[in-house]
Amino acid sequence: MPPATADDDETRGPSDDAGGPELAPQRPTGGGRWRALALIGFALAVVALFATGSASLDPNELRLMLRDAGIWGGLLFVLANAALQPLGVAGHVFAIGAGLIWPAPIALALAWTGAIAASCSSFFFARFVGQRWVQARLPGWLREYDERLETRGFRTVLVMRLLFYTFGPMQMMFGVSRVRFGAFISATALGLLPLLCAEVLLGAEVLTRLLQWLWA
Repeated sequence: MPPATADDDETRGPSDDAGGPELAPQRPTGGGRWRALALIGFALAVVALFATGSASLDPNELRLMLRDAGIWGGLLFVLANAALQPLGVAGHVFAIGAGLIWPAPIALALAWTGAIAASCSSFFFARFVGQRWVQARLPGWLREYDERLETRGFRTVLVMRLLFYTFGPMQMMFGVSRVRFGAFISATALGLLPLLCAEVLLGAEVLTRLLQWLWA
């Protein structure tokens, strides 16, 4: 075999020296951006509805409006949860609020559905918009934990749900990780239940009694 020449060295790229092709970070797809914009647009529409006075912010009027609306009131509650919680509104607000508006079984079902929907919103937003960017830049020492989320996703997500509930940055982290959606959603649905039950069934009663004591 003839020896390598200087011309050969010049034609070699930096990827050849590294032992393989270097993958360039991929930008978010157009579909991912549209999903993100749709989520943000819905959340802004809900905020504008109350900011312009089209809907009342009075707690009693809002409670009556949602209850009188029947299934549509429950649907609006779930959609607002799904849109606003990823933007920073605490999940505790929706859980306790459900307990103040509806009877316990209905409140628990709506709060649970809304919390799962909010988790999915955060997950898909992060996955479609940021996963490729993050994965391309993930430090080596974090890849071990990312692989653990991929291989033991259900157990890991369940433990973190029990500890951190609906903590926003954690939900985004799941989206940019390699955890499978099936493991994420099943562990989320199970892990949310303990604290959700406590907030819906006890939180509303505790808050009501506290307000009565403060204003007595």
